[in-house]
Amino acid sequence: MSSPVIPDRVPESREALQALLALIEQVDREFLGAGRNVTAPADVAAGEHMLLHLVKCGLDTWVDNDARRPRFAPLASAVLKWGGEGADNPSHLAPLDPTRRYRIKGRMRDEAYVSFTIYTGKQEGDFNDGVVSALNHTQFPRDAEGRFSIEISPTPRAGALHMQPGKPNCVIARHYFERETCAMADPRLVCEIDIECLDEPGFPRPLSPPALADKLRAAMTFIHSQTLARGPQDPSRTPSWFSLVPNQLPKPEKWVPTEGGGAGAIDNAYCAGLVVLQPDQALVVEGRWPKCVYANVMFWNRFQQTGDYRYRSCSLNRKQMKLEADGRFRFIVSPTRPGRKFANWIDTEGQHFGSLYWRFLLPEGDIEKPSTRVVPLAELA
Repeated sequence: MSSPVIPDRVPESREALQALLALIEQVDREFLGAGRNVTAPADVAAGEHMLLHLVKCGLDTWVDNDARRPRFAPLASAVLKWGGEGADNPSHLAPLDPTRRYRIKGRMRDEAYVSFTIYTGKQEGDFNDGVVSALNHTQFPRDAEGRFSIEISPTPRAGALHMQPGKPNCVIARHYFERETCAMADPRLVCEIDIECLDEPGFPRPLSPPALADKLRAAMTFIHSQTLARGPQDPSRTPSWFSLVPNQLPKPEKWVPTEGGGAGAIDNAYCAGLVVLQPDQALVVEGRWPKCVYANVMFWNRFQQTGDYRYRSCSLNRKQMKLEADGRFRFIVSPTRPGRKFANWIDTEGQHFGSLYWRFLLPEGDIEKPSTRVVPLAELA
């Protein structure tokens, strides 16, 4: 019997896996530690849960995906929460090779909005360097059944998406639904989209040690970019539509890639602000919805995760919001229910710190700045 072959060196894939495990430990120790003011056991557990979601998303999006034969991997779900996912807007990502050609096929049904955006980054797994090209449902043709076809090319071409040469590229698909039940809480929800490579793609498997190592490094880049790469909040770099003054909201504004705010959607206007409440307090918010194709407000915890909107009222869109007689809205943000007479309640799941976050898609005209005031819960009861 021959002796087993012993490699001369550690396989590159094993080195990359060990580096990924070390990064997870570093994020748990540093990003979820005293240096970031994460000390309460409940906060640590919430952060670790978020970290596991990042690992889950990183593996699905960057390891079990391939630019030669890409697929649209989900970036969020009712149980996959990171980076400010929404209750009504499933999004998917596919990696791209800027030297190849692709075709997206899909069908728009009862969505309020559909878009495809090409992003680029410094290395695979990063998509924060900016928008390369984008198309929404008002900019590409659909047949009588809502079906469409969009090509992605290496260079700009009318009616198509294009990539940036010499850098990593990816495409993010966004679908927004405005229903009386949160779309992401519907287990039957399916976004009809697919992507194929138009060039001879080859086969993504089996993975060689160097190929698996590259994919693991891309997942590490993704996890690092969402955690350790984010320094303490710098007021000078905070978008003007995000208020760092607790319990106050700024005027909503259209998202601009150069002003911070991550890989946002170019058709979105945003409004957000910190929420800090005592156990016996509530935040009362009043305003008016603008004319747009979709609008929503939700509460995030400190790790930019929504609450469990399957069972709790953590998110309200226009169809879920009950309006006053004059068409304006009023809703309550509080750790506990303020009283059953209030139809509009944002449930913070008992948390006293987080963010209130708004999305307005393809808005027309000026958007009114929401007003806020902190009141005792007893006053509402």
